[in-house]
Amino acid sequence: MATADDFDFSAPVIRAGGAIAESNWQRLVEHAVAEWSGDLDATMATMTRNDPFQIMYATGLHVVGYDAVREFYRGRMATFQGQGFFAHRWVASDQAIVGSGYFSGTPSGMLFGVPTTGKTLCLPMTVWIYFEDTLIKGEAAYLDGRELERQVREGTTLDRHTPVY
Repeated sequence: MATADDFDFSAPVIRAGGAIAESNWQRLVEHAVAEWSGDLDATMATMTRNDPFQIMYATGLHVVGYDAVREFYRGRMATFQGQGFFAHRWVASDQAIVGSGYFSGTPSGMLFGVPTTGKTLCLPMTVWIYFEDTLIKGEAAYLDGRELERQVREGTTLDRHTPVY
C-alpha cells in the first residue's frame, strides 16, 4: 500500500486546536492515502459508521449513510485514480479540517455527480472535512459549478500551482 510519502501533503497546516486536531490531521492523511491508493476498505475504516456523508453543493450530490458513502467511494475509485485534491493550505481543528486548493485530474465517468468526458480538470475548491471521535464524519466540497461544467466540455489550461485566495 502507498504511504503519505507517495502524495503531496506539502501545503501549510494551520493548527487551531490541540491533540484532537493533530489526531484529526493524522486521520485525514490516512484517509487520503487510502482513497488516493484505491483501497476502499482502508478508506472506509477511517470513517464513522454513524451516518457519514459526502456533499458537493455545486452539483447537488448529497450522499448520507455508511453503505451509500461506500458506494460513492467505489464509484469515485472507478472514475478517477490517484491524488485529486492539491491543497494550498489546511486549517485543522478539533471538529473539522478545511482545505483550500484545486481538484486536478482527468476523470472518466461520473465525478461529483456529473458525467465527465475524460478531459483534464483543474478546479479551485474548498473542502470541509468533519470529524466524530477522530473518525471522518463527512466531507462538504465547494466549487464553481459552471466552471466544472465548462471544463468537462472544454478541458482547461489552469495550473494547480496558481495561488488560491
